[in-house]
Amino acid sequence: MKRRTMLFVLPASVALAGLGIAGDASAQGTKRVAGTYEPVSVVTIDASGKKSDVFGPRPRGQLVFTPDGRYSLILMRATLPKFASKSRLKGSADENKEVVAGTIAHFGKYTIDDKAGTVTFRVDSSTYPNWDGEPQTRPFTVKDGTFVYKVAAVSGGTGSGEVTWKRVK
Repeated sequence: MKRRTMLFVLPASVALAGLGIAGDASAQGTKRVAGTYEPVSVVTIDASGKKSDVFGPRPRGQLVFTPDGRYSLILMRATLPKFASKSRLKGSADENKEVVAGTIAHFGKYTIDDKAGTVTFRVDSSTYPNWDGEPQTRPFTVKDGTFVYKVAAVSGGTGSGEVTWKRVK
């Protein structure tokens, strides 16, 4: 009877210990990037290789990674039109178009895979609803307080992208 118990308990203990190690590795990646960042640049690259600043030369926003795996991301152009009606619910078609084209925001949970060099945003909700509930995996680098990730297919149409953030001190 003791032998049977040992045959079950030993492999189960090894498996649980392995899960703890994997969890620690993921937690280490999360702790490494946790913090608040501000945007430096948001660049798209079209099929011909032409680069453009999607949100202008000085984008505004914030990216927050919490140590427990939550995130929120807001990006916008530095210059968005004021609503002539003084009500965001009564914006003209042109005002609404400019604001939608000049902003992106989403929040949810994130994981870091240091081995693969990727961050996965598990989007709870986004101003681009096509991403709601969809994981968005991005290759990234982080060095000297700068966090850079690449986007294979941008939400604004065609091309790829690269987003650079710097840690807020």
